[in-house]
Amino acid sequence: MIRLRRIIAASVVAAIGAATAVAAQVTLTPAQMRELAGQAVSQGQASLAYDLSTALIGRNNEDLNAHLIKSRAARDLGRNAEALHHARKAWALAQETEAKYAAAMANAQALSSSGRRTAAQLWLRRAVQLAPNDQLKLRATEDYRYVRRQNPWSTALRFSVSPNSNINNGSRNETSELFDLPFEFELEGQARALSGVEVSAGANIRYRLVDTDRKRTDLQFGLNHRTYVLSSEAKDIAPDAEGSDFAITSTFIGLRETYRLPAPNAQLGWNMRLGASWYGGEELLRYARLGTNYNQIIGDRGLASVSLTREIQVGQNGRDDAAIWTGRLGYGFSLDSGNRIGLSATFGKATSDTDYLDYTQREIAVQYSLAKPVGSMLMQFGLALGEKTHDRSSLSSDGREETTVKATITAALPDLDFYGFMPTITFRAERTDANIDIYETENYGVQLGIRSAF
Repeated sequence: MIRLRRIIAASVVAAIGAATAVAAQVTLTPAQMRELAGQAVSQGQASLAYDLSTALIGRNNEDLNAHLIKSRAARDLGRNAEALHHARKAWALAQETEAKYAAAMANAQALSSSGRRTAAQLWLRRAVQLAPNDQLKLRATEDYRYVRRQNPWSTALRFSVSPNSNINNGSRNETSELFDLPFEFELEGQARALSGVEVSAGANIRYRLVDTDRKRTDLQFGLNHRTYVLSSEAKDIAPDAEGSDFAITSTFIGLRETYRLPAPNAQLGWNMRLGASWYGGEELLRYARLGTNYNQIIGDRGLASVSLTREIQVGQNGRDDAAIWTGRLGYGFSLDSGNRIGLSATFGKATSDTDYLDYTQREIAVQYSLAKPVGSMLMQFGLALGEKTHDRSSLSSDGREETTVKATITAALPDLDFYGFMPTITFRAERTDANIDIYETENYGVQLGIRSAF
């Protein structure tokens, strides 16, 4: 039994809705105090909840619920360091799943209030994993999205493993006519398609410099690496080749600004990047890119976009320079069923003194995403048709013309999510037909990856 004097008695009576505060001595059991403290913190009476939970912890420092209540009350009072201390103590005491969930949420809230939003997001992913039911899982997910919007830092990590029938973009043919001669040359080694396994990893990091109702400014960083392991068949075709010969590494730093326009549901933006790429361990090129984009919401379900970029490439280690214009039109909309369709058209024009870097390229693409799972899988389908024309080619007086068809099917498996990440499986097929046999390719692969569920 714990005795509280007149000042606590008055607060207790106010919390339980008594009409008049009375100057009397009140006696409460620990269970009653715990219940009253919980009611007080949920009704916004942080000071009363703080005093009651302090008394409970003074009586028993292993009181899990008292630490949870005091963490919330301290946070409401602006005592963030104290809130985090008691949230961590609650996590150390928690044994059951429900208690661990509550402690994870308390840690996330205390960290977010302290401005440590990235750490808060990690605790919210833990809460999602521990949620004892769908309702609490949804609450943790919604809190995660809120904290992510408030966080100036954003990090997107990628990792995938993909068996690939053509890692080097080699020809699917064993022979090819070259130099307008009336006979065929046998293609050997790395000129042929080499199969293997692609291993890819990358990270994109964003830091928001400005975030107002009218403007957002982001500083961006990126690093990506893709390497390969050759199959035994590929080693037979090209005995001197190694998977790392075809490895690609790229990195960039950039700035992006987005402005909300006076016109309803319209945004205008611009972006710039400085980057570099390596191929086979040697620097391939450095580039500077400048672009602009416009987005407009159409009705209740549609989004139209247009973008234009200019990229200047400075070749390294013998590669020639190039300049590229790229324009893109896009439109996405939702159907009554909730399924979503995305359409896009892209045009590119590259100029260079070297024929293989001087070309015109066009592509149209469609993407279809299902709103409802098929069994336990979230499905997305993609199809693209592209055309690439080189007016000049060192291998043919007729130039070089290619037509490419790409198809993808991606299945995400939300039932297997772990800490808010779920596995994905993507089936890819690509075929290129060309007027020069050496540029005719086929590529089939299965990509195993991981992506965030929210």
